[in-house]
Amino acid sequence: MNDMWRPPAVALGSDPAVQLHLKHWHRRKSVQSLVVCVVLAALMFLLHRGFSMLGVLFLVFAAATAVGPIQFRSRIGWWLAAAPSLLDGAPVVRVRGEVVGGDKAWMALSVDGGRLHLRVTNVQRSLRQLAARQREVSLIGPNADGVAAVVLDGVPIPLPAKVVPAPADPRPEPVTDEDLPRWAATQAARLVWLGVAVVTLMGASVVFDLLLFMDGWVAATLGFVVVLLAGFIASFFRRGDQHRMVKLLGNGPWQAYPVQLLSWTGNPALVGRLRLVLTMPDGGQLPVSARLAPAWLIANISATGMLWVAGSPHYGQAAVVGLPGHPFAAAVRFQELQAR
Repeated sequence: MNDMWRPPAVALGSDPAVQLHLKHWHRRKSVQSLVVCVVLAALMFLLHRGFSMLGVLFLVFAAATAVGPIQFRSRIGWWLAAAPSLLDGAPVVRVRGEVVGGDKAWMALSVDGGRLHLRVTNVQRSLRQLAARQREVSLIGPNADGVAAVVLDGVPIPLPAKVVPAPADPRPEPVTDEDLPRWAATQAARLVWLGVAVVTLMGASVVFDLLLFMDGWVAATLGFVVVLLAGFIASFFRRGDQHRMVKLLGNGPWQAYPVQLLSWTGNPALVGRLRLVLTMPDGGQLPVSARLAPAWLIANISATGMLWVAGSPHYGQAAVVGLPGHPFAAAVRFQELQAR
């Protein structure tokens, strides 16, 4: 039994978690979202025969969505056409890998002491740090066009790579003592707060447009500010587990427990509702549930039969699960999944 997910020795493309990510990338339709936002913005301006706060908000969404296809192309899209033949036809080889450069969403990787150099994309700072710590990666390819894939232990996501000349000024990634699960928990909490902010803005914009139509600019502006303040104050009374992941990491040291996977609703999405049964050291069992369980968590549970928990499980309480030293974290509860 592995201590974490690792790629199979042959045909990486046959791995269920890898297949799931590839299908997700192929189904991506950012242009459709952009068109919807622009059409909704135009509709709002037409309905109000002038200024519309909702229309402005939809234009902002459209601008943010327009960046998506560009980023996707530079990080993953350029590699997708070669992915099927590469992942199904080339063997998986364990190699020494040293991070010798990188910025934003890419890293330069030196393989086997400089035998090969790769530019690896779709790599955030946390993954560069993980690669620097592991100092060993799984390599698929390169093919005749110099296209390859890199996979890190515990991360069932193929990272697009391309053979490049050796960097003129290599800058090895320093190995730090940063708590990568804490980094992941912080990022997850920020996404939740961003979602709250978007919902609050939409509510305030609806109120603004209604009051502008009925009472004019002064009433509309006051209503907009009141709704924003109400949403801001209400957000501090939220007690969702996603908000508290950083705090939950302080429950105690990481411990691994045997689990049985009962169900996961994620496929074809990358997240879904999860139900597990966890076995305690004394033989007792606890139900485990999560509303937003990611694919990487399912892959590691399936590969090991274990669930890493920060602290000790207690019925009815929440906890953070993941992999020690990895930039991934998820919130679970030790109780049956409650219907909403």
